[in-house]
Formats: sequence, C-alpha cells, structure tokens
Amino acid sequence: MAHENVRQRMSAPQVIAPDTKVDPSPATALPVVTFQDGITVHLNGEDLEVTHVANAHTDGDAIVWFRKANVVHTGDVFFNGMYPRIDCASGGSVDGTIAATEMMLGKIGADTKLIPGHGPLGDRAALQSYHDMLAGARAAVAKAAQGGKTLADVQAAKPTAAWDTVWGNGFIKPDKFVEFVYTGVTAKQK
Repeated sequence: MAHENVRQRMSAPQVIAPDTKVDPSPATALPVVTFQDGITVHLNGEDLEVTHVANAHTDGDAIVWFRKANVVHTGDVFFNGMYPRIDCASGGSVDGTIAATEMMLGKIGADTKLIPGHGPLGDRAALQSYHDMLAGARAAVAKAAQGGKTLADVQAAKPTAAWDTVWGNGFIKPDKFVEFVYTGVTAKQK
C-alpha cells in the first residue's frame, strides 16, 4: 500500500540526483493498493489512518496513525535528532516538510509516541523541536540566498550554524542540508 506517486515512480526508471540511475521495480514489488489523500485500514482491532502529506520528504509521503495505540509512524517526514534528507528530485521540499510537521503537531498529544523515519522514538516535544529547526533553518537559508547568491555562497555563509551541533551529526551533514533547503527556497524565488 502506498501513495499513487510512489507506484508511478517505482514503475519507471529514475535518476536520483545527481547521477545514480535506478531501474524500474519488478511488477511483484509494486504497491497493490494506492491512494490519493488517505485511507483507513481496520486490522487486528486497530484503526490505522493513513494520510498523504504533499511534497515533504518526497511527493509520496504518508503518515500512519495507529489510533487506539496512540502511535504515529511518520516515515521520512520526521528525522529525530538529525537533519533530514529532502528528496527534491522526487518532489520533496522543506516547505512541505514544515507543513507536514505542523499538521502532525495539530493532531497529536503530549503522550503520542512517534516512530520517525530515522533516529530514536520521539514524542510531541521532539517533533516540535524538529519543526522549529526546520522553520529557522529555512528562514536563515532564504535570507542568505537573497540577491541571487549561489549555493556555494550560501553554504560558505553557514546559515545553519546555530543548529549544526545538535542536528548536523547524522548522515546528512550541514552543507547537504543547506543544499536541500536552498533548492526549495530558490525554486520559489524564480
């Protein structure tokens, strides 16, 4: 089960920026159930609410709420304690990731358990911290990019320095995270 964009992407050859080619998945690997906005699954006494969040990590992200258990699987929309990979080549954006975190924050409680795509289990406070970092980093990169500055200029300015010690120790390093944010910010400026 997956968002329709995921099945479409898996069905065709892809180039993952900048130079990695991925062959189409075999038919047996493709999702057999797809959805546009969401779907509810009733399974083993649990109600799973699956909601598509547009253009966050990719254009096919889904958040899964296990309603009775009060658990949310965030997928790669939430990287707990580290900078996220925002797959701009697959439709992802920092703005969509911020919007997705805002949507989740509006629906979860302090005692909701979060399963992130990467990092340790989290809670509402961890998601709020992640959201605040994303919003702050987006604003800092946008400011650094003003006047048509190049990616190299923006990276040299270290706009995420205030967050790097806490968030920059995962597999996405600060300069790469700045690149993801810069790509989204400058695309909006064009």
